[in-house]
Amino acid sequence: MKFFKQIDLSKIKVLSFDLDNTIYDCETVLRKAEAWFTQYLCDTYGLGGACLKYDFWAQIKSEVLHDNPELADDVTLLREVSLVEAFRRLKIPLENGLADAKKLVDLFVEHRSSGFVHQDIYDMLSALKQKYPMVAISNGNLKPSKIMVDGYFERDFRPAVGGLRRKPFADMFIECAKFKNVKIDEILHIGDDPFTDVYGAVQAGCKCAWVYKGYTGISPDEKNLKVLPDILLDNVLELKTLL
Repeated sequence: MKFFKQIDLSKIKVLSFDLDNTIYDCETVLRKAEAWFTQYLCDTYGLGGACLKYDFWAQIKSEVLHDNPELADDVTLLREVSLVEAFRRLKIPLENGLADAKKLVDLFVEHRSSGFVHQDIYDMLSALKQKYPMVAISNGNLKPSKIMVDGYFERDFRPAVGGLRRKPFADMFIECAKFKNVKIDEILHIGDDPFTDVYGAVQAGCKCAWVYKGYTGISPDEKNLKVLPDILLDNVLELKTLL
């Protein structure tokens, strides 16, 4: 643990948590979910060739995002729109368009939400919940109920097209402050990403505890910092002694 700034922890009234790669290993689950989804699409629609590779679908998603940058605020909708475009290019358009894509993406979200949370994380969240109200602030589409952490958070803030913008924009942090009726600098945000979490929280006015390299040690490191967090945690479990 390392302190970069003077911080009066007694003034912290709310904890906000990023989820993916902060309290569990998201990357392993996401890789498996992507592989499963690619195979599922190919099996279901009789696809082969380039379609068997994740890169085919990822490239189309990248192009859709380039043409529709607002979709960056909703990774689920981005995937849905990308599927519609992919099947259009394959000349087998989805019969019900976005409605069919939504059903497919719902299956993906179920698989990408099948992560494993260690008991020590549950124990830490339980202990912190006795001291602070807690919320989740995530750009992803994890279903917290699938990893049984939903009960720890009073609110699960997510970005959406036409709604709150994704981190590092300040929208979700500001909304959290309004929700709990606290000053924004009375929120301590905990997350792994130097840009979306650290830069996002700091520029919004929150305090920030950065989980260095994330839960599994593979998140971006200090080379990606734009601003310093208040605190660096070598392990998210250090919150137990910090708070």
